[in-house]
Amino acid sequence: MAMQGRPENELLQKLERCPLFSSSFGTSLRQRINTPHWFENRFIQAIIRDSGWIEKHESLLREADIEIVENSDKIFSDLDGSDPDYDLKIFDVLAEVRLIRWARDNGYSSIKKLIPGTQPTPDFLMRKGGILIVAEAKHFRERDFLPEFIEDRLKGLVLKTRYLNKFGIFVHTTNKYDQERVNLLRTRRESEHQYRDSIREELTEKWLRMLVVSLTKQPKQEIEIVEGFFVVSRSEAPCSVGVGWGPPTRREELMLEKLGGNLMTALKQIKSFIDWNPYGEIPSRALVFLSGTSSWSMEWNDMWEALDKCRDSIIWEKVKEIHLRASELIKLPFELIVGKHREEVTGFVGQTPTKMILEYVSFHWTPD
Repeated sequence: MAMQGRPENELLQKLERCPLFSSSFGTSLRQRINTPHWFENRFIQAIIRDSGWIEKHESLLREADIEIVENSDKIFSDLDGSDPDYDLKIFDVLAEVRLIRWARDNGYSSIKKLIPGTQPTPDFLMRKGGILIVAEAKHFRERDFLPEFIEDRLKGLVLKTRYLNKFGIFVHTTNKYDQERVNLLRTRRESEHQYRDSIREELTEKWLRMLVVSLTKQPKQEIEIVEGFFVVSRSEAPCSVGVGWGPPTRREELMLEKLGGNLMTALKQIKSFIDWNPYGEIPSRALVFLSGTSSWSMEWNDMWEALDKCRDSIIWEKVKEIHLRASELIKLPFELIVGKHREEVTGFVGQTPTKMILEYVSFHWTPD
């Protein structure tokens, strides 16, 4: 069954109700929704699915008070909805907004957006207690690029077609993916766009319609996709798309591996900037802000549970290794800010319904 109404009209109507969000992201989102694969964009999916999503981010922009950040117009100026990498870059821009709000809430001032030059350039300079700090914000992507793109593609197809209205699907990586993962990540820069194109050719509306017919007739069937890297099976939640990634026993290790990779990438950019030193005054500290975790991220939550409960385990040895490598690289005091969820009781006396609250906290490098 096709969607009722045109999605671009629904997007435009919601943008009109949120002027801050519209002035920041609206131009590029309007460009994106006029491209053939608009439904892969998580911003657009969230706006159409959830009436409160855009209002929540309108509040975020208001609380960040971005207009008083020096060079604030440069935060959004490079967003281009026709850019092949736009769906990734837009979340890095949102990470910058979240960093600004977090910094204001935690006593930072004189926040300045750095204008990219000929050398690698972090996102911001800011001060706290007279100390100059250089900061980089990144969106933390829990899954690798292939599982993440397949999730975006399939969720978008379901949103656009409404084909999975009686049951859902679950996609998980295979042993082949686990064996090839390191090579896939190493060659990402050369192969990502090629994989996107081939996945778009394979996972089409016609394919999804045929999948629904097949899983209706054979509910226990498992179907390989994308060169055998993934298997699709039926789940019983209507219209849902789930993606499983990595062997269950290694989730926390994989998350630490990705966290360390994100940290090192950001610190290399900061170090290049400090060595280049275009502003004269050398920053005394570095800060890396990783946003993007969500309350349903089992991998991320598994990592925190392992850190909180296993004080003497091998996982803390991996944390120690990450900190040592980062310290040797940057040779400055640095802080890593990451999301952590906590349960908050929302019910009345005698009831204990809870919701997950995301807090941005300083990552601890020792169990104490």
